[in-house]
Order: sequence, then structure tokens, then C-alpha cells
Amino acid sequence: MKTRFTTVDIRAVIAEINANYIGMRVNNVYDIDNKTYLIRLQKPDSKAVLLIESGTRFHSTDFEWPKNMMPSGFAMKCRKHLKGRRLTQVKQLGIDRIVDIQFGSDEAAYHLIVELYDRGNIILADHEYTILNLLRFRTAEAEDVKIAVRERYPVESARPPEPLITLDRLSEILSKAQHGEQVKKVLNPHLREYSSKSWCLNLLDTHSVIIYGNFQLEPDIYILWIKTQTVLLIFQ
Repeated sequence: MKTRFTTVDIRAVIAEINANYIGMRVNNVYDIDNKTYLIRLQKPDSKAVLLIESGTRFHSTDFEWPKNMMPSGFAMKCRKHLKGRRLTQVKQLGIDRIVDIQFGSDEAAYHLIVELYDRGNIILADHEYTILNLLRFRTAEAEDVKIAVRERYPVESARPPEPLITLDRLSEILSKAQHGEQVKKVLNPHLREYSSKSWCLNLLDTHSVIIYGNFQLEPDIYILWIKTQTVLLIFQ
């Protein structure tokens, strides 16, 4: 069972939510426990529920979760600012495991920032990212950043995506490979120049995924490019 979301998981969930739930209004906010919250969305012809667990996961759910009888202070604050507002955008901040969920627009916008790493956090902020409430106060001494009420959440400090290897460069590398070489062995030295996190070679079966003579990128090989800089190679 997956215990934490990876960057790839986050990208997939964001794509699903942006495709299906944008424009729905917040009906209510509930807490399951001190780190897990439900956001109930609705529009005239449908309903949806988003589950947010600080530090762990964020996704839609059809399960009927038990709710606390008495809502927490954080849930009440979210109700005050989010109820009735439309879900307008969900995005990842840089390549970090941080999700920015926006409700409303312009100066009437509010943000729920969900940190899905380490101990996690959920932060409610206004349109300027000034923090209104949060689950956990923290100070990042190395970055001289304080995450606290009335402080500004440092969205600009998110790590930007690193360059992706180009399709032409990938084709060039693979076309020079010898018959029978493992794809992982061929690509490993070249992809290091881009990013240690920019590929998923560990997903490849090192015993069965090999290069058979000269090939063209299509139709012999499919390449799935994900903005997190993941390259997944699948041979026919």
C-alpha cells in the first residue's frame, strides 16, 4: 500500500481534478482527524469530495469518511473563507511535493497549500499568499523562512523544473547503442547531465528491456513525457 504520494502521483491527481472538478463550488469542509480534511464540492448536476491528508496524499474520493462531530478551528477557518467559492485552479509548485489549490479569483481568491513531504502541512492563504491559518507552524532556518499566520508563503522559492532531454538527443543516444545492450545501461550516463530525478530507469526490467538492432523511435518505442521530467520507455 502506498504511504506517500510521489511527484508523479501528484501530477496525475492534479490532471484529474483540473479535468473534472474546476468550476465546482465548495459546499463544506470537514475534518476526519487532526491532519486529514474533506472538501465537499458541488454543482447543479454533480457532487465530488476531495480528501487532503497533510504530508501524505491528496485526491478525490467516493468513500463515506467518518467526520469529527466538532469541527476543528482549522476546518472552521476554511469554511469561513472557502464555502461558496469556486475551485478555479490546482497546480504543483515547481517540482516540489506541494500542491496549490485555488478557490475564487483575483483579489477574492484563497489558496489551500498542501505540503506532501516530511511532516507535511496544510496552509490557508489569501490572494497574496498571506497565511491566514495553518496546521503546523515551522521555521526553515536554512532558507530564513517562517511559516506562520500573517507571514507570506514563499511560493517563489519552489524549485523550478530542470531541463528535459530532447527527443532528438534521446534518439541519437539510442541509435548508437549496440545490439543486446540494456536500455538502462545505455541511458544512465547521458541522463545524469539533466537531473538525477529526471527519469524512471528503475522501472525498467534490466533483464528483458534490451535494444534489438537499429530502430526508429516510432513505432518501435513509445515515450511518455511527464512534466516532472520522468521518461518511461516501453518497447513493443
